[in-house]
Amino acid sequence: MLEPLTEFESASDDLLLLAIGDVHLGTRPSSLPDDLDECGVDPRTLTPEAALRSAVGLAIARGVDAVLFAGDVVESSNARFEALRPLEAAVAQLLDAGIRVLGVAGNHDVEALPRLADMIEGFELIGRGGRWETALLEKDGRPAAEILGWSFPERQVRTSPVADLVRNPIPSHTAAIPRLGLLHGDLDASGGVYAPFTTAQLREAGLDAWLLGHFHKPSLRADGADGPRGYLGSLVGLDPGEQGGHGPWLVRVGRDGVVAAQHLQVAPLRWELVDCKIAQDDDPDAVGDRVINEAARFARALQEQGPVSDVLGVRIRLTGQTHHYEALQRAIRDGQWRHTNRHVGETLVFVEKVIDGLALAHDLAELSRGDTPLAILARKLLVLEHPGDDRNALLEAARAHTQALARDSRWSALADERDAVDPLSDDVLVDRLIRAGTAALSELDAQLQEQRDAADGAGQ
Repeated sequence: MLEPLTEFESASDDLLLLAIGDVHLGTRPSSLPDDLDECGVDPRTLTPEAALRSAVGLAIARGVDAVLFAGDVVESSNARFEALRPLEAAVAQLLDAGIRVLGVAGNHDVEALPRLADMIEGFELIGRGGRWETALLEKDGRPAAEILGWSFPERQVRTSPVADLVRNPIPSHTAAIPRLGLLHGDLDASGGVYAPFTTAQLREAGLDAWLLGHFHKPSLRADGADGPRGYLGSLVGLDPGEQGGHGPWLVRVGRDGVVAAQHLQVAPLRWELVDCKIAQDDDPDAVGDRVINEAARFARALQEQGPVSDVLGVRIRLTGQTHHYEALQRAIRDGQWRHTNRHVGETLVFVEKVIDGLALAHDLAELSRGDTPLAILARKLLVLEHPGDDRNALLEAARAHTQALARDSRWSALADERDAVDPLSDDVLVDRLIRAGTAALSELDAQLQEQRDAADGAGQ
Protein backbone atom coordinates (compact mmCIF):
# COMPACT_ATOMS: atom_id res chain seq x y z
CA MET A 1 0.00 0.00 0.00
CA LEU A 2 1.78 3.15 -1.18
CA GLU A 3 1.44 6.51 0.47
CA PRO A 4 0.91 9.46 -1.88
CA LEU A 5 3.99 11.37 -3.01
CA THR A 6 4.56 14.55 -1.05
CA GLU A 7 6.79 17.59 -1.23
CA PHE A 8 9.22 15.71 1.02
CA GLU A 9 11.02 14.17 -1.97
CA SER A 10 10.14 16.66 -4.70
CA ALA A 11 13.60 18.16 -5.35
CA SER A 12 15.25 16.25 -8.19
CA ASP A 13 18.80 16.96 -6.99
CA ASP A 14 18.22 15.59 -3.49
CA LEU A 15 19.81 12.27 -2.53
CA LEU A 16 17.02 9.90 -1.50
CA LEU A 17 17.58 6.87 0.71
CA LEU A 18 15.26 4.19 2.03
CA ALA A 19 16.38 3.12 5.50
CA ILE A 20 15.14 -0.23 6.80
CA GLY A 21 15.37 -1.42 10.39
CA ASP A 22 15.19 -4.96 11.71
CA VAL A 23 13.65 -7.29 9.11
CA HIS A 24 14.34 -10.71 10.68
CA LEU A 25 13.92 -12.78 7.55
CA GLY A 26 13.30 -16.39 8.49
CA THR A 27 10.76 -15.71 11.20
CA ARG A 28 7.00 -15.19 11.29
CA PRO A 29 4.79 -12.84 13.32
CA SER A 30 3.49 -14.59 16.42
CA SER A 31 0.01 -14.67 17.98
CA LEU A 32 -1.91 -14.60 14.70
CA PRO A 33 -5.28 -16.40 14.48
CA ASP A 34 -5.22 -19.88 12.98
CA ASP A 35 -8.15 -19.12 10.66
CA LEU A 36 -6.72 -16.15 8.74
CA ASP A 37 -7.22 -18.03 5.45
CA GLU A 38 -10.91 -18.42 6.24
CA CYS A 39 -11.09 -14.66 6.84
CA GLY A 40 -9.67 -13.96 3.38
CA VAL A 41 -6.09 -13.19 4.48
CA ASP A 42 -3.08 -15.20 3.35
CA PRO A 43 -0.72 -15.34 6.39
CA ARG A 44 2.26 -15.22 4.02
CA THR A 45 1.37 -11.62 3.15
CA LEU A 46 2.09 -10.57 6.75
CA THR A 47 5.64 -11.91 7.02
CA PRO A 48 8.95 -10.01 7.01
CA GLU A 49 9.54 -11.44 3.53
CA ALA A 50 6.32 -9.82 2.29
CA ALA A 51 7.19 -6.56 4.05
CA LEU A 52 10.61 -6.58 2.36
CA ARG A 53 9.00 -7.01 -1.06
CA SER A 54 6.77 -4.04 -0.28
CA ALA A 55 9.77 -1.96 0.80
CA VAL A 56 11.59 -2.80 -2.43
CA GLY A 57 8.52 -1.68 -4.38
CA LEU A 58 8.49 1.57 -2.42
CA ALA A 59 12.18 2.17 -3.10
CA ILE A 60 11.71 1.70 -6.82
CA ALA A 61 8.49 3.76 -6.94
CA ARG A 62 10.10 6.63 -5.04
CA GLY A 63 13.25 6.53 -7.15
CA VAL A 64 15.64 6.32 -4.21
CA ASP A 65 19.38 6.24 -4.77
CA ALA A 66 20.25 3.64 -2.12
CA VAL A 67 18.66 1.29 0.40
CA LEU A 68 20.26 1.00 3.84
CA PHE A 69 19.77 -1.97 6.20
CA ALA A 70 20.47 -1.32 9.90
CA GLY A 71 21.21 -4.93 10.92
CA ASP A 72 19.25 -8.04 11.91
CA VAL A 73 18.18 -8.47 8.32
CA VAL A 74 18.13 -12.21 9.10
CA GLU A 75 16.72 -13.86 12.21
CA SER A 76 19.63 -16.22 12.84
CA SER A 77 22.46 -18.16 11.27
CA ASN A 78 20.18 -21.16 10.74
CA ALA A 79 17.64 -18.94 8.98
CA ARG A 80 20.12 -17.74 6.35
CA PHE A 81 19.08 -20.47 3.91
CA GLU A 82 15.44 -19.37 4.15
CA ALA A 83 16.53 -15.73 3.87
CA LEU A 84 18.78 -16.22 0.84
CA ARG A 85 16.06 -16.35 -1.82
CA PRO A 86 14.02 -13.27 -0.74
CA LEU A 87 17.11 -11.19 0.03
CA GLU A 88 18.79 -12.11 -3.22
CA ALA A 89 15.62 -11.27 -5.15
CA ALA A 90 15.31 -7.93 -3.34
CA VAL A 91 18.91 -6.95 -4.06
CA ALA A 92 18.60 -7.96 -7.72
CA GLN A 93 15.46 -5.83 -8.17
CA LEU A 94 17.08 -2.83 -6.54
CA LEU A 95 20.29 -3.14 -8.55
CA ASP A 96 18.30 -3.46 -11.77
CA ALA A 97 16.64 -0.15 -10.87
CA GLY A 98 20.04 1.49 -10.31
CA ILE A 99 19.68 1.47 -6.51
CA ARG A 100 22.67 0.62 -4.32
CA VAL A 101 22.18 -1.72 -1.35
CA LEU A 102 24.23 -1.28 1.81
CA GLY A 103 23.90 -2.76 5.28
CA VAL A 104 25.52 -3.58 8.60
CA ALA A 105 25.29 -6.80 10.59
CA GLY A 106 23.45 -6.93 13.91
CA ASN A 107 23.62 -9.31 16.83
CA HIS A 108 21.10 -11.73 15.29
CA ASP A 109 22.76 -11.97 11.86
CA VAL A 110 26.37 -11.55 12.97
CA GLU A 111 27.22 -14.78 11.14
CA ALA A 112 24.40 -14.96 8.60
CA LEU A 113 24.63 -11.54 6.94
CA PRO A 114 28.36 -11.65 6.10
CA ARG A 115 27.83 -15.11 4.57
CA LEU A 116 24.87 -13.87 2.54
CA ALA A 117 26.72 -10.71 1.49
CA ASP A 118 29.49 -12.91 0.10
CA MET A 119 26.91 -14.91 -1.86
CA ILE A 120 24.73 -12.04 -3.11
CA GLU A 121 26.37 -9.87 -5.73
CA GLY A 122 25.77 -6.18 -5.08
CA PHE A 123 25.06 -6.34 -1.34
CA GLU A 124 27.58 -4.01 0.28
CA LEU A 125 28.27 -5.02 3.89
CA ILE A 126 30.08 -2.19 5.67
CA GLY A 127 31.94 -2.28 8.96
CA ARG A 128 32.71 -5.98 8.66
CA GLY A 129 34.45 -7.47 11.68
CA GLY A 130 33.63 -4.58 14.02
CA ARG A 131 35.72 -1.99 12.18
CA TRP A 132 34.18 1.31 11.12
CA GLU A 133 34.05 1.80 7.35
CA THR A 134 32.64 4.43 5.05
CA ALA A 135 30.79 4.32 1.76
CA LEU A 136 30.46 7.32 -0.51
CA LEU A 137 27.08 7.95 -2.16
CA GLU A 138 26.82 10.08 -5.26
CA LYS A 139 23.98 11.94 -6.94
CA ASP A 140 24.28 12.78 -10.64
CA GLY A 141 28.03 12.23 -10.45
CA ARG A 142 28.67 14.50 -7.44
CA PRO A 143 29.51 13.33 -3.90
CA ALA A 144 26.27 13.67 -1.94
CA ALA A 145 26.65 11.81 1.37
CA GLU A 146 28.87 9.46 3.27
CA ILE A 147 27.63 6.40 5.18
CA LEU A 148 29.64 5.32 8.22
CA GLY A 149 28.85 1.77 9.25
CA TRP A 150 29.88 -0.75 11.92
CA SER A 151 28.92 -4.45 11.98
CA PHE A 152 28.82 -6.83 14.93
CA PRO A 153 31.95 -9.01 14.98
CA GLU A 154 30.32 -11.46 17.44
CA ARG A 155 26.91 -11.88 19.01
CA GLN A 156 27.73 -10.02 22.22
CA VAL A 157 29.77 -6.80 22.31
CA ARG A 158 30.12 -5.06 25.66
CA THR A 159 32.02 -1.96 24.50
CA SER A 160 30.72 1.08 22.64
CA PRO A 161 31.54 1.21 18.94
CA VAL A 162 30.67 4.92 18.93
CA ALA A 163 33.22 5.64 21.65
CA ASP A 164 35.78 3.95 19.41
CA LEU A 165 34.72 6.16 16.49
CA VAL A 166 35.10 9.26 18.66
CA ARG A 167 38.59 8.18 19.70
CA ASN A 168 39.58 7.23 16.17
CA PRO A 169 37.62 9.45 13.76
CA ILE A 170 37.55 8.56 10.09
CA PRO A 171 38.46 11.44 7.77
CA SER A 172 35.76 12.39 5.30
CA HIS A 173 36.09 11.37 1.65
CA THR A 174 34.96 14.79 0.56
CA ALA A 175 34.64 17.98 2.57
CA ALA A 176 31.26 19.56 3.27
CA ILE A 177 28.97 16.58 2.55
CA PRO A 178 26.66 15.10 5.18
CA ARG A 179 27.77 11.99 7.07
CA LEU A 180 25.17 9.44 8.22
CA GLY A 181 25.84 6.72 10.78
CA LEU A 182 24.38 3.23 10.23
CA LEU A 183 24.58 1.19 13.41
CA HIS A 184 22.95 -1.67 15.32
CA GLY A 185 23.05 -1.70 19.12
CA ASP A 186 21.74 -0.52 22.50
CA LEU A 187 21.23 3.22 22.89
CA ASP A 188 21.67 4.49 26.47
CA ALA A 189 21.78 0.98 27.93
CA SER A 190 24.85 1.02 30.15
CA GLY A 191 26.23 -2.39 30.95
CA GLY A 192 24.47 -4.05 28.03
CA VAL A 193 25.94 -6.76 25.86
CA TYR A 194 24.70 -5.50 22.48
CA ALA A 195 27.21 -2.76 21.62
CA PRO A 196 25.92 -0.18 24.13
CA PHE A 197 26.43 3.49 23.26
CA THR A 198 25.09 6.77 24.56
CA THR A 199 23.30 9.79 23.17
CA ALA A 200 26.25 11.92 24.25
CA GLN A 201 28.61 9.73 22.21
CA LEU A 202 26.40 10.02 19.12
CA ARG A 203 26.45 13.78 19.49
CA GLU A 204 30.22 13.85 20.07
CA ALA A 205 30.82 11.83 16.90
CA GLY A 206 29.61 14.86 14.95
CA LEU A 207 27.59 13.07 12.25
CA ASP A 208 24.56 14.63 10.58
CA ALA A 209 22.22 11.67 11.24
CA TRP A 210 22.16 8.29 12.99
CA LEU A 211 20.02 5.47 11.61
CA LEU A 212 19.84 2.79 14.26
CA GLY A 213 18.76 -0.84 14.40
CA HIS A 214 18.11 -3.27 17.28
CA PHE A 215 15.15 -1.80 19.17
CA HIS A 216 11.92 -2.62 17.34
CA LYS A 217 9.90 0.44 18.32
CA PRO A 218 10.56 3.32 15.89
CA SER A 219 12.05 6.35 17.62
CA LEU A 220 13.83 8.24 14.84
CA ARG A 221 13.31 11.95 15.38
CA ALA A 222 12.91 13.58 12.02
CA ASP A 223 13.21 17.11 13.42
CA GLY A 224 16.01 16.79 15.96
CA ALA A 225 18.47 19.64 16.40
CA ASP A 226 21.34 17.27 15.58
CA GLY A 227 19.57 15.82 12.54
CA PRO A 228 17.54 12.61 12.42
CA ARG A 229 18.69 10.24 15.14
CA GLY A 230 17.02 7.13 16.56
CA TYR A 231 15.73 3.65 15.91
CA LEU A 232 14.16 2.76 12.57
CA GLY A 233 12.10 0.03 14.24
CA SER A 234 11.20 -3.36 12.82
CA LEU A 235 9.91 -3.47 9.25
CA VAL A 236 6.74 -5.23 10.42
CA GLY A 237 5.58 -5.88 13.99
CA LEU A 238 6.72 -9.40 14.84
CA ASP A 239 4.66 -9.82 18.00
CA PRO A 240 1.92 -7.98 19.92
CA GLY A 241 4.52 -6.03 21.87
CA GLU A 242 5.67 -4.22 18.72
CA GLN A 243 2.78 -1.80 18.64
CA GLY A 244 2.11 1.16 16.39
CA GLY A 245 2.97 1.89 12.78
CA HIS A 246 5.93 0.13 11.16
CA GLY A 247 7.69 0.40 7.83
CA PRO A 248 10.81 1.88 6.23
CA TRP A 249 12.01 5.48 6.46
CA LEU A 250 12.53 7.80 3.52
CA VAL A 251 15.65 9.88 4.16
CA ARG A 252 16.40 12.99 2.13
CA VAL A 253 19.85 14.52 1.94
CA GLY A 254 19.46 17.96 0.41
CA ARG A 255 22.10 19.65 -1.67
CA ASP A 256 22.24 22.21 1.12
CA GLY A 257 23.38 19.46 3.50
CA VAL A 258 20.13 19.23 5.44
CA VAL A 259 19.06 15.67 6.32
CA ALA A 260 15.36 14.92 6.86
CA ALA A 261 13.38 11.72 7.40
CA GLN A 262 9.81 10.53 6.90
CA HIS A 263 8.32 7.31 8.27
CA LEU A 264 6.36 5.30 5.72
CA GLN A 265 4.00 3.28 7.91
CA VAL A 266 3.04 0.68 5.35
CA ALA A 267 3.51 -2.62 7.19
CA PRO A 268 0.77 -5.13 6.29
CA LEU A 269 0.26 -6.02 9.97
CA ARG A 270 -0.20 -3.67 12.90
CA TRP A 271 -0.48 -4.31 16.64
CA GLU A 272 -2.12 -2.01 19.15
CA LEU A 273 -3.01 -1.92 22.85
CA VAL A 274 -6.47 -0.47 23.47
CA ASP A 275 -8.14 0.31 26.78
CA CYS A 276 -11.80 -0.67 27.09
CA LYS A 277 -13.67 0.72 30.06
CA ILE A 278 -16.59 -1.40 31.22
CA ALA A 279 -19.59 -0.63 33.38
CA GLN A 280 -19.80 -2.03 36.91
CA ASP A 281 -22.66 -4.37 36.09
CA ASP A 282 -21.34 -5.65 32.74
CA ASP A 283 -21.31 -9.44 32.77
CA PRO A 284 -19.06 -11.50 30.44
CA ASP A 285 -21.59 -11.37 27.58
CA ALA A 286 -21.82 -7.58 27.76
CA VAL A 287 -18.04 -7.28 28.02
CA GLY A 288 -17.63 -9.44 24.90
CA ASP A 289 -19.76 -6.96 22.94
CA ARG A 290 -17.76 -4.04 24.29
CA VAL A 291 -14.46 -5.70 23.38
CA ILE A 292 -15.23 -6.28 19.70
CA ASN A 293 -16.94 -2.90 19.34
CA GLU A 294 -13.97 -1.10 20.88
CA ALA A 295 -11.58 -2.91 18.55
CA ALA A 296 -13.67 -1.85 15.55
CA ARG A 297 -13.93 1.73 16.81
CA PHE A 298 -10.16 1.94 17.13
CA ALA A 299 -9.70 0.58 13.60
CA ARG A 300 -12.03 3.23 12.19
CA ALA A 301 -10.08 5.93 14.03
CA LEU A 302 -6.86 4.70 12.41
CA GLN A 303 -8.50 4.65 8.99
CA GLU A 304 -9.45 8.29 9.38
CA GLN A 305 -5.78 9.15 9.89
CA GLY A 306 -4.60 7.65 6.59
CA PRO A 307 -3.63 4.37 4.92
CA VAL A 308 -4.13 1.34 7.13
CA SER A 309 -2.70 -2.15 7.39
CA ASP A 310 -4.38 -5.24 5.98
CA VAL A 311 -4.62 -6.81 9.45
CA LEU A 312 -4.90 -5.14 12.85
CA GLY A 313 -4.25 -7.20 15.97
CA VAL A 314 -5.65 -5.53 19.07
CA ARG A 315 -4.76 -6.35 22.66
CA ILE A 316 -7.65 -5.14 24.81
CA ARG A 317 -7.05 -4.03 28.39
CA LEU A 318 -10.25 -4.03 30.42
CA THR A 319 -10.45 -1.10 32.83
CA GLY A 320 -12.96 0.20 35.33
CA GLN A 321 -14.67 -1.25 38.38
CA THR A 322 -16.77 -4.39 38.22
CA HIS A 323 -19.18 -6.41 40.35
CA HIS A 324 -18.29 -9.48 38.25
CA TYR A 325 -14.56 -9.63 38.92
CA GLU A 326 -14.29 -13.40 39.32
CA ALA A 327 -16.45 -14.16 36.28
CA LEU A 328 -14.48 -11.76 34.11
CA GLN A 329 -11.17 -13.12 35.41
CA ARG A 330 -12.32 -16.61 34.47
CA ALA A 331 -13.34 -15.46 30.98
CA ILE A 332 -9.94 -13.80 30.50
CA ARG A 333 -8.08 -16.91 31.67
CA ASP A 334 -10.15 -19.10 29.36
CA GLY A 335 -9.44 -16.85 26.38
CA GLN A 336 -13.17 -16.35 25.84
CA TRP A 337 -12.77 -13.36 23.50
CA ARG A 338 -9.36 -14.25 22.02
CA HIS A 339 -9.18 -14.09 18.20
CA THR A 340 -12.68 -12.67 17.87
CA ASN A 341 -12.56 -10.87 14.54
CA ARG A 342 -14.49 -8.74 12.09
CA HIS A 343 -13.78 -6.76 8.93
CA VAL A 344 -13.73 -2.98 9.28
CA GLY A 345 -13.52 -1.60 5.78
CA GLU A 346 -10.54 -3.30 4.11
CA THR A 347 -8.90 -4.22 7.43
CA LEU A 348 -9.36 -7.50 9.27
CA VAL A 349 -9.45 -6.67 12.97
CA PHE A 350 -8.93 -9.39 15.54
CA VAL A 351 -8.63 -9.44 19.32
CA GLU A 352 -5.21 -10.93 20.05
CA LYS A 353 -5.71 -11.04 23.80
CA VAL A 354 -7.72 -9.50 26.62
CA ILE A 355 -5.79 -8.48 29.73
CA ASP A 356 -6.96 -7.50 33.17
CA GLY A 357 -6.84 -3.91 34.29
CA LEU A 358 -10.01 -4.18 36.37
CA ALA A 359 -10.71 -3.19 39.94
CA LEU A 360 -13.34 -4.45 42.30
CA ALA A 361 -16.38 -2.22 42.60
CA HIS A 362 -15.49 -1.57 46.23
CA ASP A 363 -14.06 1.37 48.11
CA LEU A 364 -10.66 0.03 49.19
CA ALA A 365 -10.30 2.80 51.75
CA GLU A 366 -13.59 1.72 53.32
CA LEU A 367 -12.66 -1.97 53.24
CA SER A 368 -9.24 -1.26 54.78
CA ARG A 369 -10.69 -0.19 58.11
CA GLY A 370 -10.28 -2.72 60.88
CA ASP A 371 -8.10 -5.77 61.49
CA THR A 372 -9.96 -8.42 59.50
CA PRO A 373 -8.12 -10.35 56.75
CA LEU A 374 -10.20 -8.41 54.23
CA ALA A 375 -9.08 -5.08 55.70
CA ILE A 376 -5.43 -6.11 55.82
CA LEU A 377 -5.51 -7.19 52.19
CA ALA A 378 -7.25 -3.96 51.16
CA ARG A 379 -4.51 -1.94 52.86
CA LYS A 380 -1.83 -3.87 50.95
CA LEU A 381 -3.57 -3.05 47.68
CA LEU A 382 -3.76 0.63 48.60
CA VAL A 383 -0.02 0.59 49.30
CA LEU A 384 0.67 -0.94 45.88
CA GLU A 385 -1.34 1.77 44.14
CA HIS A 386 0.81 4.61 45.50
CA PRO A 387 4.60 4.87 45.02
CA GLY A 388 6.56 5.43 48.21
CA ASP A 389 8.57 3.78 50.95
CA ASP A 390 5.76 1.43 51.99
CA ARG A 391 5.35 0.14 48.42
CA ASN A 392 9.10 -0.22 48.00
CA ALA A 393 9.28 -2.32 51.16
CA LEU A 394 6.45 -4.53 49.91
CA LEU A 395 8.17 -4.96 46.54
CA GLU A 396 11.49 -5.84 48.17
CA ALA A 397 9.74 -8.50 50.25
CA ALA A 398 8.08 -9.94 47.14
CA ARG A 399 11.36 -9.80 45.22
CA ALA A 400 13.22 -11.64 48.00
CA HIS A 401 10.49 -14.28 48.11
CA THR A 402 10.47 -14.93 44.35
CA GLN A 403 14.06 -14.21 43.31
CA ALA A 404 15.34 -17.79 43.58
CA LEU A 405 12.57 -19.07 41.32
CA ALA A 406 12.75 -16.19 38.83
CA ARG A 407 16.53 -16.53 38.43
CA ASP A 408 16.48 -20.32 38.14
CA SER A 409 18.61 -21.45 35.19
CA ARG A 410 15.66 -23.20 33.57
CA TRP A 411 14.23 -19.78 32.65
CA SER A 412 17.50 -18.30 31.29
CA ALA A 413 16.55 -18.88 27.65
CA LEU A 414 13.54 -16.59 28.10
CA ALA A 415 15.85 -13.60 28.49
CA ASP A 416 16.76 -13.88 24.80
CA GLU A 417 13.14 -13.70 23.65
CA ARG A 418 12.26 -10.64 21.59
CA ASP A 419 9.65 -9.38 24.07
CA ALA A 420 11.50 -10.45 27.24
CA VAL A 421 10.87 -8.47 30.44
CA ASP A 422 12.52 -8.67 33.82
CA PRO A 423 10.07 -10.60 36.05
CA LEU A 424 11.50 -8.87 39.13
CA SER A 425 11.21 -5.29 37.89
CA ASP A 426 9.03 -2.91 39.90
CA ASP A 427 6.41 -2.52 37.17
CA VAL A 428 6.01 -6.27 36.67
CA LEU A 429 5.85 -7.00 40.39
CA VAL A 430 3.31 -4.24 41.04
CA ASP A 431 1.09 -5.50 38.24
CA ARG A 432 1.21 -9.12 39.39
CA LEU A 433 0.73 -8.33 43.05
CA ILE A 434 -2.26 -6.08 42.36
CA ARG A 435 -3.88 -8.70 40.12
CA ALA A 436 -3.26 -11.50 42.61
CA GLY A 437 -4.36 -9.36 45.54
CA THR A 438 -7.52 -8.19 43.79
CA ALA A 439 -8.46 -11.76 42.90
CA ALA A 440 -7.88 -12.85 46.49
CA LEU A 441 -9.91 -9.90 47.78
CA SER A 442 -12.78 -10.78 45.45
CA GLU A 443 -12.74 -14.43 46.52
CA LEU A 444 -12.52 -13.56 50.22
CA ASP A 445 -15.36 -11.05 49.91
CA ALA A 446 -17.49 -13.66 48.12
CA GLN A 447 -16.81 -16.20 50.88
CA LEU A 448 -17.77 -13.69 53.56
CA GLN A 449 -20.94 -12.84 51.64
CA GLU A 450 -21.83 -16.55 51.46
CA GLN A 451 -21.34 -16.83 55.22
CA ARG A 452 -23.55 -13.80 55.81
CA ASP A 453 -26.23 -15.20 53.50
CA ALA A 454 -26.07 -18.56 55.29
CA ALA A 455 -26.37 -16.86 58.67
CA ASP A 456 -29.32 -14.83 57.46
CA GLY A 457 -30.99 -17.99 56.19
CA ALA A 458 -30.42 -19.81 59.47
CA GLY A 459 -31.92 -16.93 61.40
CA GLN A 460 -35.17 -16.92 59.47
